[in-house]
Amino acid sequence: MTRDKRFEGKTVLITGGARGQGAAEAVQIATEGGRVVIGDLLDEQGEQLAATIGEKASYVHLDVTSEQDWRSLIRCLEG
Repeated sequence: MTRDKRFEGKTVLITGGARGQGAAEAVQIATEGGRVVIGDLLDEQGEQLAATIGEKASYVHLDVTSEQDWRSLIRCLEG
């Protein structure tokens, strides 16, 4: 496996992924063949980033302090 495809077949959740370092990591993971789930409170920015990345990315509203948000995320990933 080459470095440029090291995330092939993997899905990575990035909390706080709508901007800054999280957004940069989301782009890099998708570039390296992985799927990325962007979790954040910044819905508009997260949705825009996922749309920019394309089919390898999705956005989910996620407050990491909310048990309900984590449950919703898990249901989404399992479905």
